[in-house]
Amino acid sequence: MATFSSGLSRQDTRKPSVFAGHHATVICNECNRSMVPRVVVYYGRPVKSVCPFCGATFARFPSGLQQFLQQFSQKIVSFAAFKRIALVATGFGLIWLLATIEILPSEMEALGIFGSIIFSAFGLTELCYQTIEFIAEQLSHKSSYYWSAIALIAILIQYVRDDLTRYVVMASFLMIVRWILAGFAAARNYSQ
Repeated sequence: MATFSSGLSRQDTRKPSVFAGHHATVICNECNRSMVPRVVVYYGRPVKSVCPFCGATFARFPSGLQQFLQQFSQKIVSFAAFKRIALVATGFGLIWLLATIEILPSEMEALGIFGSIIFSAFGLTELCYQTIEFIAEQLSHKSSYYWSAIALIAILIQYVRDDLTRYVVMASFLMIVRWILAGFAAARNYSQ
């Protein structure tokens, strides 16, 4: 026969559990055992959750800065932005061609030259970004590892070959501008 504390009546103990009908467990990706993940905390901030059986990482928890930066990143890989940029670069190239063969006024030639060069550079930057993200997604890797490796290679190029420094700086500048523009576009879409 069950004994009850004086503070609880028999009716209070018969209330259904919060987890009634729901399982509070998940399957570990490594050992395939049913488990409740354990949270690892570092200086009061949750860092990750791990399997109590094999110790494999189940989930990582981003920091505040990472959460802020994730608002500006695209969640899916899409070459649609590259196609639009390539179309605009082609349009400026057409203006350049028509001004060169004097169908359009010659003053439009400078606009066509600068527009096609600038949008071609941004198109190549977008293509590079989407390709790296696509490769990381296909290989089930985190793209941050690829970007860290590219940053390390860029730093090494600057130390080994001084004559390539301006190209590394231009590529870095284009990536930063691309990131800012994509961030504003993502924030605008998120707000709508």
